[in-house]
Amino acid sequence: MRWKTLRIPSRPRKSDDPWEAPDPAPALALSQKDWYARHRDRARAVYRINELLILLTTASTTVTAALRATAWVTALLASGTLVLAGLHKVLDSRESWLEFGSSWARLQVAVNDYRLLAAERRDEHAQRQLVHTVNDVISAHSQEWAARRRSLADGSP
Repeated sequence: MRWKTLRIPSRPRKSDDPWEAPDPAPALALSQKDWYARHRDRARAVYRINELLILLTTASTTVTAALRATAWVTALLASGTLVLAGLHKVLDSRESWLEFGSSWARLQVAVNDYRLLAAERRDEHAQRQLVHTVNDVISAHSQEWAARRRSLADGSP
């Protein structure tokens, strides 16, 4: 068995605050892009796992009924399917996956465009434009999220 050694940093850890970076605009955009990537990946995993579990419990319910298993086993599998289908609706992970992915892509494009600028053109205007794009992405995502929550609460599509 191999033991990990505890490393004590010799210097203080850099701040996670993008505004303390030498070039704060891309630091902010990259931190937001990373946030959206993590949430996109999590939503994708939740969506895929839930879909797989729904398929498995649905198929298992049919098989147990065909094999004439006791009624409580069939009922337990059927209720498990119902719970998973409800979670699918409540978590809305497919839409979250798509939205997080779309926001991530917009930020990736903005960062790429900024990085393509020559160093002397990364002036205050270019930085403001990048921060403006980040703010637009955050705002649009927040509004879409709120609209989806309202529609789920209302029961509308």
